Amino acid sequence: MSKVLIPITLGCSVLVASVMAFGNPVLWVTAEQQIASQYAEGTDEDDHQFIDEVAGEDGDTSDLVCLGEYNAVSQDDDPNRAANIELAAQTLDGIEIKPGETFSFNETLGNTSEDERYFETSVVDGTTIVKGRGGGICQVSTALYIAALKADLEIVERYPHTIVSDYSPIGLDATVSYGQKDLRIKNNAETSVYIRVDALGQTVDVKLYGAPRADGDVIDPTSRIIERFDIPAYRVYGDPASLGLDPEDPVTYYVAESYRVLYRDGVMVSNDLLSTDTYQVSVQSSVQVVEGGVDPAK
Repeated sequence: MSKVLIPITLGCSVLVASVMAFGNPVLWVTAEQQIASQYAEGTDEDDHQFIDEVAGEDGDTSDLVCLGEYNAVSQDDDPNRAANIELAAQTLDGIEIKPGETFSFNETLGNTSEDERYFETSVVDGTTIVKGRGGGICQVSTALYIAALKADLEIVERYPHTIVSDYSPIGLDATVSYGQKDLRIKNNAETSVYIRVDALGQTVDVKLYGAPRADGDVIDPTSRIIERFDIPAYRVYGDPASLGLDPEDPVTYYVAESYRVLYRDGVMVSNDLLSTDTYQVSVQSSVQVVEGGVDPAK
């Protein structure tokens, strides 16, 4: 009995049925399964195109996996902010961090406050919201920071915002300000790490790809609030009345601790303190929008 190949269409997949001699069972292999066999376990169709692009035609795609991912979503609806996020994402997408190399967010994007490709929108200046070019890029840096923590990369430099962000847990944000505050990440692995960034509206998703780490190891960045305190408005703002506040109205602050927790086969083996940060969480900190030519955190 000869071998017979029968193409069968099922939805969008073409299945090949191989009927083997001597009573061997019928084998069904989808096109997707055949393609997936060339890549590391755990990667999907969405990953394969990016892996091919960064590995190149002659690269080895069989050992690249997603080491860490974070999806940052904001409730902001400013289209200028969304455009800034998309431009930053396009700049970062596909970047390779070689073994031992330190990646700088500011060096990669440049001075966005002077880059006319970026729009003016709301940015954070201390505890006040002002108008500045490049608003929204801190959402990208934050997503990259958390993904890097999950990938167990070394954080060389990182700064928190002064007020709470809506796109990350408290204590796990990363603000940037050109010439002042940077996000720098060192690749402490023996193989390259590749940055993938997708942006849609007020959502940005960052994935870091590299060679698999030890089997069973999972890293969970986490945080907790350890203290709450109030400060009278007159000590925080030069003119509390302009914000609708009485001088003695309390302005609330939280102190948060963040950790990088390592689980091995489901058991916690380490819990390393990353930082202790103080944030203003009073609603009044985000109601005033003023014009200014500053280069604040975004």
